[in-house]
Amino acid sequence: MFGKSIFAGCAFAAACLGAVPSFAARTPATDSSYEQDYSYARHASLFGSSEVYSQSTWRFKQWTDMLARADAERSDAQHVCESRYDTHCVPAEWQSLIDQLRGLDLPQQIEIANQAMNSHPYVPTRVNWHRSMYWESPFEFLAYGGQCQDYAIAKYLLLRAAGVPADAMRMVVLRDAAISLDHAVLAVYVDGEPLLLDNLRGDIVPARTVSYYHPYYSINEDGWWTHFGGQAMTRVAANYR
Repeated sequence: MFGKSIFAGCAFAAACLGAVPSFAARTPATDSSYEQDYSYARHASLFGSSEVYSQSTWRFKQWTDMLARADAERSDAQHVCESRYDTHCVPAEWQSLIDQLRGLDLPQQIEIANQAMNSHPYVPTRVNWHRSMYWESPFEFLAYGGQCQDYAIAKYLLLRAAGVPADAMRMVVLRDAAISLDHAVLAVYVDGEPLLLDNLRGDIVPARTVSYYHPYYSINEDGWWTHFGGQAMTRVAANYR
């Protein structure tokens, strides 16, 4: 979870911006050749909002930098780790989960991914990285724990590695009005309906049932969406650049 304001604590949305070209999301770890043949109905909008799509993610520096690190870690991995001190390897838990998830249907996949990643400890960014803003790669998250965005990222890339296509998922940056804090979750579309994988709860629920979540924007490897109307925050994403 973030600080009380988007501009304080993690300052999440404000620091998402700036730098690598929008390639960066296409990682070998999420090569489309692994994708299963899911058939998706038209996506329902998140939280009843109107959505404006942009393909360019280059302003979202935390997102693109994280994807680049995740790609580099995967490319550098030569074997499955034998201990926590091993290097140049894929964490054994990560590989075991990918092997377990492949071939399952999407509802089963998201249940397993959500439970597995939520079992890791919540650790503030400042404790792990001695800075206010840092989005962890999945391998970093497994090693150190992390904040809400790190849970969402780990779930996203785990499911991608297991074959779930990018257009079935988005990380959603939002305001949790119940506790007046900024937050991030993963939305996965099952039969066209967005379901929330949230580190604050163990169950997976439709986005439409959570009235106190108000999205700022959502993002995946293909682009990002600004949200207007419905439950969306009235401020537009440009306020956080």
